[in-house]
Amino acid sequence: MESVTFWVLWALGMLISTVLGAYAVKKHRDRGYMIFSTMLAIYIVSANILVPRLVTFHIFGVGFVLVTGSIIWPYTSQLTDMINEIYGKKATYLSAAVAYVANLMFVVFVLMAFQLKPLTLDSENFFKSFFAVAGRVLLASTCSYIASNYVDIKTFSWVKNWAIKREEAFINMILLSSTRSAVSDAISMVVDNLVFYTIAFYGTMPTSSLLGIIGSSMLAKVILSQVDLPFFWLFKTMTQGIQRDT
Repeated sequence: MESVTFWVLWALGMLISTVLGAYAVKKHRDRGYMIFSTMLAIYIVSANILVPRLVTFHIFGVGFVLVTGSIIWPYTSQLTDMINEIYGKKATYLSAAVAYVANLMFVVFVLMAFQLKPLTLDSENFFKSFFAVAGRVLLASTCSYIASNYVDIKTFSWVKNWAIKREEAFINMILLSSTRSAVSDAISMVVDNLVFYTIAFYGTMPTSSLLGIIGSSMLAKVILSQVDLPFFWLFKTMTQGIQRDT
């Protein structure tokens, strides 16, 4: 079972993202988009930096083996939903593209660093073990990021446009806003896992083992993608009356 400290830090980070985003939108709507895009780029790069570390993560008493970067994906999906909620589909695609370029530049910087001669072998072994990424894994990460973000943004936008006229009552606002966040995030996590693990590991292990890993990781990430719903409700409540773009 994860420590209380972990969940306190996780919730605190999510609360900071939500409140900061809502405040930026309310006080400076145009600048808010820039702040959101910057935060998304930081989160995406951070998630990929943490990918090499494998951990055991427990959900409802069931243990899952995940890369550490997976615990950041609820942050990125929440941030993507907040951008889409206020600025619409096209602006969210642009933010996702900027975040991907930032991550791509990080990979370029790592490759540049590998071209320099290390001072000590000990530090070089650590550096290679943590930052060296196989080309196939990099391709899988790129494809899964593009596919899952496209599905996430497209699905959220579709449900948002359908639901926005039906949110007059407070209970409808909570129900429908949570629906667009929950459905889009869950579907994007399914797509992310299917694309990434198929490209990265197909043919390197028995199909039954690969399917087991895909299923386990998919279930864990779908569950994690839903725990940010109360924070999206908070964001939705704090930004009532703010212009929504389609």
